[in-house]
Amino acid sequence: MAAEKEEKGTCWTAVTPCLPTTMVSLYKHHAPSTTSLSDDADDNDDELHQFAFYPDHRLVPAQWLNKRDPQPQRPAVYSPISTIPPEIMIQIFKHIHSPKDVFTAMRVSRTWCQCAVELLWHKPSFPKYDTIHKMAALLRRDDQTFTYSSFVRRLNFLSHGADLMDDLFSVFSRCSRLERLTLIGCKNITGEMLAQVLQSFSNLVAIDLTGVTKTSSDSIIGLSTVATRLQGINLSGCDKVTDSGIVALALACPLLRRVKLSGLTLLTDTCIAALAHGCPMLLEIDLNHCELISDVSVRLIWTHLTHMREMRLSHCLLLTDAAFPAPFRQDSDVVNPFASSNANRTDDLPPLIINRTFENLRMLDLTACALVTDDAIEGIISHAPKIRNLVLSKCSLLTDKAVETICRLGRHLHYLHLGHASKITDRSVRLLARSCTRIRYIDFASKQFISSSLPRLNQILA
Repeated sequence: MAAEKEEKGTCWTAVTPCLPTTMVSLYKHHAPSTTSLSDDADDNDDELHQFAFYPDHRLVPAQWLNKRDPQPQRPAVYSPISTIPPEIMIQIFKHIHSPKDVFTAMRVSRTWCQCAVELLWHKPSFPKYDTIHKMAALLRRDDQTFTYSSFVRRLNFLSHGADLMDDLFSVFSRCSRLERLTLIGCKNITGEMLAQVLQSFSNLVAIDLTGVTKTSSDSIIGLSTVATRLQGINLSGCDKVTDSGIVALALACPLLRRVKLSGLTLLTDTCIAALAHGCPMLLEIDLNHCELISDVSVRLIWTHLTHMREMRLSHCLLLTDAAFPAPFRQDSDVVNPFASSNANRTDDLPPLIINRTFENLRMLDLTACALVTDDAIEGIISHAPKIRNLVLSKCSLLTDKAVETICRLGRHLHYLHLGHASKITDRSVRLLARSCTRIRYIDFASKQFISSSLPRLNQILA
């Protein structure tokens, strides 16, 4: 970076081929990162906590790689601000939210440049596809002023997923300190290249591969061998991934908190059992359209994952009442009979007795689980009394008894889906309107019976 030396009370101007002013748009965050797999507050993309996953990260100024002016600097009369330690300057710069302002701060002096450059690079965005090429060109350069690739912590290719190809994506393997990666819709990246690049990201804590259809089990196995601190992974639509990839994740990544496996039709109970046993901190699991999942593995989720917040089991057509806890009895001394089970048929499974409640469970989706009856709903509500979002659409065996049980959720229930549950009548809907007074959304699609209950429901939803 060609720059004038620091002198008395003067600033220096940066004129650099690696960071021209015209490329400030590279650092404008036009779209929020979708690498975060939850809307919960603990996963908000807060700039002030960009190193939260690695508290041992040392706040030190970036080191120059290439000084264009090797001559020693002349003695200068320092202003009081020059006596502030660099780590404090970095903390101050973290409170500058505009990338343009950070870029301006970099141009004040060499010291400020060293303190601010990593903050500017840690989460680049790509408003145009050409911007990805420009950044890749910078990362390929041998005469960089700083090791820019080591500053990048988050990459989000959501806006240009369909255009990203192997050769361009491979350049970003240089970002060895990457923590979050979003590749939604990058359908042209091959499984081989993905496996190769992911091996470089040992610090990864969250990855979103939604719609990366060429993702293979080998890619996931390779990722699990290096990213042992992984906390969130989204593999929705990666239908080539099998049990072996998920089992490898479960064994190598015990800190997993959010796992989304929607549409992985090849998965069986084996990998879900591995997650239940190996990832005790799991908060969210998405098994939508995993049609081979049965009662056996879902029982293990209820048995071992006590902190669960969201459970999505829609279109898991094999699930029956045996997959869910039996109604809670506080005075029951029965020991859980499912601590270990080798049962292969759901007919062989005894009632699932669990003597605790799941106070954190807020969302349960059982769409199209057509074998679920009122008894399962009674067991679920008795063990999860604070559910906010309950989806029971197309559960055709449910009757008024299930709705009466749901009424016990009271003020905790906000969203209820009962579309195509044709056995539900006006009687239970009136009780629902009186009991759950904080409902924000309710779905009775295809219902022809609701008449006298409508005014009360309209009052609640108003």
